[in-house]
Amino acid sequence: MTPLHHPAARLRRLPLPALAAMVCLLFAAAGIAVLDDYGVGGDESLQRDIAIDNADYVMGDSDALPTDHNRFYGLAFELPLLMAERALGLQDSRDIFLMRHLLTHLFYIVGGFFCALLVYRIFGSRWIALLAMLMFLLHPRLYAHSFFNSKDLPFAVMFMIALYLTHRAFRRDTVGAFALLGMVIGLAVNLRPFALLLPAAVLAMRGLDCWFASNPLRRKHILVTGCIFAGAVLFAIYASQPYYWENPLRFFDGLRTLSQHPNWVWQLFQGRFISSSAVPPEFVPVWFGITAPPLALLLGVVGALAVSWRGLRSPGLVLRSGGLRFLFAALGCFVLPLAVVIALELSTSDAGRHLYFLWGPFCLLAAGGLHWLAGNVGGGRRRIVAYGMVVAALANIVYATVSLHPHQQVYFNLLVNRAEADELGQHYDMGYERAHHRQGIEYLLDLYPDETLYFPWDTRILISRKIIPAADRERIESSKGQPADFYMGGSRKRELRAMPDGPVIYEKRAYGSAYLTVSAPRMAWGAGPWPGEEVYRAAYQQVTGGGSPAAQSDFDVYVRDNILYYVRDDCRPEDTNARFFLHVFPAEQDRLPVHRREHGFDNRSFYFNWRGGFFDGKCITQQPLPDYPVTRIHTGQWMKGEERALWQAGVNLNALAQLQGMEAVSSGFFQLYRDRGKLVYYRESCAAADTQARFYLHLFPADNNDLPPTRQESGFDNLGFNFSEHGAHRNGKCLAAVPLPDYQIARIRTGQYLPGQGQLWQAEIPAGQ
Repeated sequence: MTPLHHPAARLRRLPLPALAAMVCLLFAAAGIAVLDDYGVGGDESLQRDIAIDNADYVMGDSDALPTDHNRFYGLAFELPLLMAERALGLQDSRDIFLMRHLLTHLFYIVGGFFCALLVYRIFGSRWIALLAMLMFLLHPRLYAHSFFNSKDLPFAVMFMIALYLTHRAFRRDTVGAFALLGMVIGLAVNLRPFALLLPAAVLAMRGLDCWFASNPLRRKHILVTGCIFAGAVLFAIYASQPYYWENPLRFFDGLRTLSQHPNWVWQLFQGRFISSSAVPPEFVPVWFGITAPPLALLLGVVGALAVSWRGLRSPGLVLRSGGLRFLFAALGCFVLPLAVVIALELSTSDAGRHLYFLWGPFCLLAAGGLHWLAGNVGGGRRRIVAYGMVVAALANIVYATVSLHPHQQVYFNLLVNRAEADELGQHYDMGYERAHHRQGIEYLLDLYPDETLYFPWDTRILISRKIIPAADRERIESSKGQPADFYMGGSRKRELRAMPDGPVIYEKRAYGSAYLTVSAPRMAWGAGPWPGEEVYRAAYQQVTGGGSPAAQSDFDVYVRDNILYYVRDDCRPEDTNARFFLHVFPAEQDRLPVHRREHGFDNRSFYFNWRGGFFDGKCITQQPLPDYPVTRIHTGQWMKGEERALWQAGVNLNALAQLQGMEAVSSGFFQLYRDRGKLVYYRESCAAADTQARFYLHLFPADNNDLPPTRQESGFDNLGFNFSEHGAHRNGKCLAAVPLPDYQIARIRTGQYLPGQGQLWQAEIPAGQ
């Protein structure tokens, strides 16, 4: 075989488009092989419905579009998907979503192809172009989204194509090239208003060309192409959005609406929950930084610095030079959207997915960084080492993509703590897309092959069943307000609103944190996910037969083996509808989830039917306490809408300690004890009514200066309290332990006071006791 006919030699002689096409074919083959592994995205069904509503509106089959809340969302990608669905005659939801995933993923690969073409046009290196293409396609999060996200990923691809066509239009400088560019940018604007940055950049560069042109004919040509470009943009925007046809000014309503995100969408960011309408300035930059592959992140920073340095050294060259000017435009396309989001405080959410389109310009900057390194790292061993590091970094990101399959959307790079168990899940959202719910459902279908599975009413869970084969799909039902068999959650839902506590029967983890949990709470009764009345009856008899409740109200609250039981004898279903709140106060604040530490308690609120049931006109439910030491709890039921507690009770678990070794310092209605800096109230035979009146506690110090300034005039400190703050009931007895200040106390006066009736009882403790 001659050197010219060797396969490696042939490969080196292939033009860049052919090499890029080969890479596309490899990615397409891999994508088709794993196509059926991905679930349905949370917004995917909604996006399809938007296309159907618009199609019906255009055909005159419906006039509901003008009142549709989602009428402003773009159709430039959804309508082609709908047309393909109807052309193929697809009816079953599984076939429809598999087709959508395939076309969305293939379009993503097309974006990588245009990335390679653009980089080759700028730098003239096939290998840098192919590396930039791989960086674009091997972003783990974007790779997963390229199957189930038909909104943000198509826009990222359209943005990349528009950048390529921009460079092509300025190189060719023809009317046709600028007309095509205007049409594509108009469709990109249809998908996301952020694309308005592109026509502004194009017109600015056309303006510079006109400014520097010395020939009147040349200026005329520039003006003509600029006007045709602007007209093509406007035409594409309005032609692709039926809602704008009757009134073009509706476009501005769309801009305002799409820039605002519902403030009830909450997200976990750096250990605290924030509203989508009030994200901090660092939100998008941080998400971008911790989810980008390290190699691309490093090269992108190098490229941005190199371009900026050249611009500072030769600003005139930037204004005139096509290649350098375009790199500055790419830098602007990356930086300006970030600046706009921060300066205008635009709403964004879901790990900054609305700005996934920034990945295209950043890959151009990364290619610039690679080009700079190739020209400055030197030859010989240093170049071999540099290329080896690039190859190793690519291999690492390929490994991450494969190892996380099919949930690459939970990828984080090494800039976050990925080693400590559950640390990542307490600081950042994981698995918010809900596409991974499919794996949880399929696990349950295999575990219970003959059962109908009832889930709580949750559109994102029910959407997940649409890609499951029809025979199994029929066994997945909504509980419609009745107790569900299984609950599914990710990090956001589990942390923001407490999910039903275990047993967890299926779990998916990444970096030591769970991003999918499937729990069957009623298994806690030891009878599988479907306990009968006899199970609840036996539990009731065991709980109530073991002594008095720790707190009494509409529901009696018992503490047994670190589990709270809520019991009601005369119980109707409507008594259990309101959500139960449960605030747990730990002995050590650092045992709380990160986002709860500023509040000082953990919220383990729940619904009755998660772990509860009815029998003989009675009802019982349970909720476990955490495994760390708890000082007290505050619980009850909250009526949403009326914003009031139906009932509430407190249990001080510290106060359930034994009284052994303590000597009484006063006797009466309550016996009083002094022990280790606490004043303890104890009553042997105690009813709930005995603790309802507020306790007053007046401390008279030996030195009046020890008092707070506001209390020095009165001469005593007032530490009045409600029994639930420091006390607990147990087996007909009640006990409260109140911490005392560390200054010397001369005497103590305490008792209970009831407005309208006055003082119920009083006791004095003199100095020395």
